[in-house]
Amino acid sequence: MSVATGQQAMEETRQLDEKKIHFLIDGFPRNEENLQGWTTIMDGEADVKFVLFFDCGNEVCVNSCVERGKSSGLTDDNRASLEKRIQTYLQSTRPVISLYEKQGKVHTVDASCGVDKVFANVKTILDKEI
Repeated sequence: MSVATGQQAMEETRQLDEKKIHFLIDGFPRNEENLQGWTTIMDGEADVKFVLFFDCGNEVCVNSCVERGKSSGLTDDNRASLEKRIQTYLQSTRPVISLYEKQGKVHTVDASCGVDKVFANVKTILDKEI
């Protein structure tokens, strides 16, 4: 997703319903360039209230995606591709999360536990923050 795409989607949603003031943006910004673009374009338009960080060990993540790949048909759900994606995450995305951590905006959710527990933890955070 680009900053412009996010901005357009938010504006279109607000035009449909002015009461829509909260937005969940998944997987963005992915790198410092995305973050700089967001900060430049959205300054005064939107405030990042908090960040949900789904924390999961690399091996658990890889195994989960490999299992998903058996039925999803996604060609990049294989160990080699996933290990490259983890390296990209560590080099590009993790520094952005660290910046938000320094601002006290990150809520970490243990994503290695079951779906019901993850959902309950996220619901608790959303109930508190929104």
